[in-house]
Amino acid sequence: MKFGIIEIGSTNTKAYIYDNEELKNLGKTYIAFKSNFNINNKHLLPSDVEKLDNLIEDLKKDVDKIYAYGTSIFRKLEADELDEFTKRMKDKHDIDFKVVTADEESQYTVDGVIANIDYYEKMAVVIGGGGSTEIAIIENKKVIKKINCDFGAIDITDNFPDLKEDITETSFDEMIDYTLNLIDDIDESVEILVLAGGDYIYFYETVGYEMLPNNIYEDKNQPYIIPFDKANEYDHDILKKSLNAIKEKCPDNESWWDGARGMRFCMNAVARKVDAKYLVPTRINMLIGIANEIKNSLK
Repeated sequence: MKFGIIEIGSTNTKAYIYDNEELKNLGKTYIAFKSNFNINNKHLLPSDVEKLDNLIEDLKKDVDKIYAYGTSIFRKLEADELDEFTKRMKDKHDIDFKVVTADEESQYTVDGVIANIDYYEKMAVVIGGGGSTEIAIIENKKVIKKINCDFGAIDITDNFPDLKEDITETSFDEMIDYTLNLIDDIDESVEILVLAGGDYIYFYETVGYEMLPNNIYEDKNQPYIIPFDKANEYDHDILKKSLNAIKEKCPDNESWWDGARGMRFCMNAVARKVDAKYLVPTRINMLIGIANEIKNSLK
């Protein structure tokens, strides 16, 4: 059994190939749907759609069947534009495109977090995106509360554009207070907050921030843990590091870093709201849950 899956997000589009029980990550492609949507009078930019076309054509070289899912930015499209996009995906690529709701995105991702762990205490999972932030409170490996927030890393960056500059001028306190005010009180306290929906390990590895071995539970997709106090130090520090120097180390992924600092404020604010003691950075996203669903439907 072999097929391709694409998650089309506000900022990053992720592609995977499922092949005989293995889910191979093909990496992410930066397509600025969210930012350009705002610039282009709340419509998708045609050149962004063409970038997606090119990604799909590359994936077709490896698989015959592709499934595609849109997240937060596609939930903002007017019905006629969404219908046109969906029809285009079918006519041009023979792909049945589906927009996942915030609840579905959260549940697929949460399934990927909790499926293989032996941990039954209360914990939280936050799914960060360019235009949305979803929070799930878990207890006994079941979701007991969900909070969906209509903002993400790009919104924070748009509000504080110097986050994309080499050194940030706006104070940490001003930006964290702004972000905290975007989230209602959650009234939950957890030991662990799992960061999902993006590549958080990549952030810490690339900048050179230390991550400790996860000694609370075992999962190959969740190998690290960071005390919140230490993660908070990193979030202060990244504002003073040269963003240009980091980008020079990542010539194929420079644009990703434009939203990286904004994402830190989303994650930091959620950690404060749930009083998390530890952060678990991961690369887990909703495609793991979706792949299992597709696999079971094809049996």
